[in-house]
Amino acid sequence: MQARRERGMVTAETAVVLPFLVAIGLLLVWVVSIGMTQVRLVDASREGARMIARGDATSRAVRTVKDLAPKGAKVSVSKEDGLVTITVKGTAKLDIPLFARVTKVGLKARSVSSLEGNP
Repeated sequence: MQARRERGMVTAETAVVLPFLVAIGLLLVWVVSIGMTQVRLVDASREGARMIARGDATSRAVRTVKDLAPKGAKVSVSKEDGLVTITVKGTAKLDIPLFARVTKVGLKARSVSSLEGNP
């Protein structure tokens, strides 16, 4: 008689736990998205600093950085004391309609390189 009363327990427990599993899955996807965006920003800033340090035009380097960085990234360049610094700012977010505003995170990467020909 006991086994008959507990027949729906697994279904009920699954119904309670499933939303938490979905939330954890979305959280993991969001964290990976943040990491991937940060890597793209770092790669873009490093490449831009390297280009300017080798003597390429700043405008060409900025175009390359914008191509490598995530869409909508902001790029700033400064040259001082024989060093070039490129800062790239971008945003990571999940493109899920209900969570787009909540999951928006601002990220920044900065690379510094010595200009060639300077001691």
